[in-house]
Amino acid sequence: MLPLEIAKNGCMHIDGFNLIITFEVALSGSPLILGNDGVIRDLAGLRGTYKPIDKTDIALQLIGNKLNQLEVPEVIFFLDAPVSNSGILKSKITNLEDTWKIPLNVELVSNPDSILSKMERVVTSDSIILDECKSWFNLSRKIIEENINNPWIISFKNMH
Repeated sequence: MLPLEIAKNGCMHIDGFNLIITFEVALSGSPLILGNDGVIRDLAGLRGTYKPIDKTDIALQLIGNKLNQLEVPEVIFFLDAPVSNSGILKSKITNLEDTWKIPLNVELVSNPDSILSKMERVVTSDSIILDECKSWFNLSRKIIEENINNPWIISFKNMH
């Protein structure tokens, strides 16, 4: 895991649905899991369907605010192309480039996991990607801790 202080040193590669859905779940007051690796995960299994909810824009705002605060120079979101409404979410994110004042790109790909698993400077809570990627940031936990009052977190940290 990389310290967030070095986020300003290069492009951040984001598992788009993974990060956004985690915040949607947290903002909705639904349960989250704190894993032994210190990563917060949601229990909302993405099964090929996604629909933006009333928390989506707030989730995106939280992400953009933190990326700006960290002075991230560039961001690439990877979204699962086969998932319904991925094009709508891509448009929502792309339209935020001026607001965020960060160069960003949104890639619709058939399997983001296989791409992110080979990259560095990754943001995801997917344990398979975290185990395989070169380096990662625990961005979701930081944003949740700083911005969401009393999130419902079930901790499995230090449990064996």
